[in-house]
Amino acid sequence: MYRLNSYIEQFKDVRPNQSHGSKSPHKASLLFAVMDLIQDGIIVQNQIFFDDGLKDRFAWYFNRFKKKRDQLDATKPFFYLRTSDFWHHQIRPNAAEQYRKIKTPSEKSILETIEFAYLDQALFDLIQNPKHADQLRAALVANLDSNQEGFKDWAKAIGQGEAQVSQFIEVLSNEFPKTSASHGALNSSIFEIKDYFEISKLITTISEMKEPAPFGYLKKDQVVSALSLYRAYLDQLTDASAQSDIDTIVNDPTIPETSKPTLIHARRGQGKFRERLIKQWNGCAVTGYGNISMLMASHIKPWATCDNSERLDPYNGLLLSPNLDKAFDLHFISFTDKGRILISEQLGDFKKLGIHTDMEVKLSKQHQKFMDEHRDVFHSTL
Repeated sequence: MYRLNSYIEQFKDVRPNQSHGSKSPHKASLLFAVMDLIQDGIIVQNQIFFDDGLKDRFAWYFNRFKKKRDQLDATKPFFYLRTSDFWHHQIRPNAAEQYRKIKTPSEKSILETIEFAYLDQALFDLIQNPKHADQLRAALVANLDSNQEGFKDWAKAIGQGEAQVSQFIEVLSNEFPKTSASHGALNSSIFEIKDYFEISKLITTISEMKEPAPFGYLKKDQVVSALSLYRAYLDQLTDASAQSDIDTIVNDPTIPETSKPTLIHARRGQGKFRERLIKQWNGCAVTGYGNISMLMASHIKPWATCDNSERLDPYNGLLLSPNLDKAFDLHFISFTDKGRILISEQLGDFKKLGIHTDMEVKLSKQHQKFMDEHRDVFHSTL
């Protein structure tokens, strides 16, 4: 656990370039790409080659995080990540002097001097554990600039109107921090908080307040609505693995074209898979909460390790409220074969997330093989 915490701290600051007054997303994007390729089984040995697979995955992340000044270039993070203690280069024979003289890396200079990059072996091993990898991903977000512009673009992309988005941004960046100062809640923009669970705890705290307008002229419902949308943005921010899985489905010639939409919807927690879970659970599988529009269709056995039939199997799924879904997905919680909740100490003050030690889920015999695998990952990280 000490090593994991040490790498989490290192991942929170990979020394991004800030020459234009904002943090470059290049290093974080490359590390997200490397972690994807390790978890996808494409990088099976601790050798990270500067090839098209790495550059393509880097470009996918970079295009999500870039700002107007940023230029797509994977050579610089591949080279300059060497300033982090966990990133190393295997220099080609007789190329040490040429490598030492590199001031501004190019693809040519990298290929001529570096055989491959590699991580500390302990870090490479940690990334292969889904729970540890997700914690490291969350830490990497700290290297990105304030999420305000990204949140604005994302909110508009999912159908929020311009006026509504502007109102949410004003609440989150100015009005709520200013009016909540007397409560000791915040002293800066919400967009400086990049931890999903911190936002969830804040939502719970505010929701439990008895006054309808505890922050002066701002109504409680206004704040909760804005925070909930921002939490949804954080939830999807580092989930490029979902898009990668969808791209794999689209490009897989062995999957019939008629089957691809069903699998894509299942990966997104939508379509027939979600419909089957709604019929099976009729509400949150743990709390019984019945507003279906608020619930998430969560796979028990991770999508990446499932075959196509398991991906659509309703017994490989739970219908969960957002906080439970996120904690379950990150293996911070699991369930015994009798359905009683297991909670990791790493989740912290879980009661503020609405999670309690007496929670349980009614599991059938068909659920058990999937939950056994989920529980094995949970126990392996304690």
